[in-house]
Amino acid sequence: MYHVAICDDDKVFISYIKKILSQAKGNNQYQFKIYEFCSGEELVGSLDTLMQLDLLILDMELGGMDGDETARHFRKKFKDAVLVFCSGVRMPTVKSFKVTPYRYLLKSYSDLQLIGELKEIISEVEKRSKEEYIVGHYRNNVIRVNVQNIVYIENAKRGSKIIVCPNCDEAKFNGQILVDDKLETLSDKFRQLVFARISYIINIHHIEKIVGNEVYLDNGERLPVARTYKKEFRKIFTKSIAEKY
Repeated sequence: MYHVAICDDDKVFISYIKKILSQAKGNNQYQFKIYEFCSGEELVGSLDTLMQLDLLILDMELGGMDGDETARHFRKKFKDAVLVFCSGVRMPTVKSFKVTPYRYLLKSYSDLQLIGELKEIISEVEKRSKEEYIVGHYRNNVIRVNVQNIVYIENAKRGSKIIVCPNCDEAKFNGQILVDDKLETLSDKFRQLVFARISYIINIHHIEKIVGNEVYLDNGERLPVARTYKKEFRKIFTKSIAEKY
């Protein structure tokens, strides 16, 4: 099920978008849980109670808090959700692009145009929902970490600690992202992904080179390969390179 928010001060347009969304899914077995908001203030005030949003369709010309400001608050919590602006006449601004909208729709579009646009938007929602995440925590915050951004995972006192690439969104937590599971448990969870055990759990995609018994990572770190895991690690790494090229 995809969780969709529609924020517009025109209730008739909200109903219209719901109808077009239903038509755009066609014969696909998508299910939508739709949340309706008639102002930016109403949406922002509900963010703490919303655990998941996959798509926000947001009017740019809201009374009170405008679309840009509403989107800024939305993006703080839902960094990976698909954001779509819609408007009657207003064009996007520099602020609009800072919140990384996926698409900009005009209310003057015909039904066929909107159906075509929403088909592509739904495809993007589906694509993003298939990305792999692990749930961690930083102090009292729960964080979804995209596994592609994980460089390696190491033991911590109470579970494990995730080290992410320096330029990703998760890096703002200063390397303090923790998970409750120990490495032995995480090894089983990551078995189907491109990770290998070297005593640490390491993301193969972030390896720059291997010299002797050390792995050089693209974040500038070097990690030793424990003798216990050396043979299996080489096997996984070689297979990954062969599949890539």
